[in-house]
Amino acid sequence: MEKSKIDEILVSLGFGFPESKNDNIAFEETFEKYQFEADANKIDSEKILKSLKPKKKVTNIDYHRRTVLAAEIVYKLHKENTLGHLKLQKLIYLCQHSAQMDLYTNFLKQAMGPYDNRLMRSLDKQFKVNQWFQFSGGEYLKYQPLSKIGGHREWYEKYFSNQLSEIEFIIEKFRITKTKRVELIATVFACWKEIIEEKQLFNNEILIKKFYNWHPDKSKFSKQEIIDIIEWMKNEGFYPKIDLASS
Repeated sequence: MEKSKIDEILVSLGFGFPESKNDNIAFEETFEKYQFEADANKIDSEKILKSLKPKKKVTNIDYHRRTVLAAEIVYKLHKENTLGHLKLQKLIYLCQHSAQMDLYTNFLKQAMGPYDNRLMRSLDKQFKVNQWFQFSGGEYLKYQPLSKIGGHREWYEKYFSNQLSEIEFIIEKFRITKTKRVELIATVFACWKEIIEEKQLFNNEILIKKFYNWHPDKSKFSKQEIIDIIEWMKNEGFYPKIDLASS
């Protein structure tokens, strides 16, 4: 049978299959010295499959959901002088990952821990557009209530009906906690989550090493501070679990 044009093209590109004894010999000679140098034990088939899944298209509802979650946190904490951009972001991060929410964010490794710059700019803008809050960085209380404060609540109860208790727990647990401590907890949480995702053996030393490798700025925390936070998180049951939604 004659080869089709497509077959000829594939062969010319090196994708043809051996069809004769001579082809087989040539194939074996070509690859007899080939060595597979990758560590098979480090190949994560699950991660490869997840990366091949089509990514969900981000919608206006996705942006609205995260704005509403942030609005609820600010609504509950705007009278606390500890609340600012950094603490708000850390609480959003902890809500998202402790309750395994499907929330559109892009937290990156920054000096201050997991941080999403675009998210913060978007929230400030949407708070003002909706007349919920105005961010004033120079004020004692950073979030000033506007005329329609509380207007997010109907949406909040609709979007997060299955996570209300987890969100409330985090808001109240960190109500008066200073930003530096929340930064420490969120970064430890993120490092702990990485260990789980990478299927590494978990112990304090590995977690502490990962914490200090996060960013040079993390040297401002002592080893004992990190150990104390790890023990606190264990006692509170406040640490990352396996994300069943993405597995």
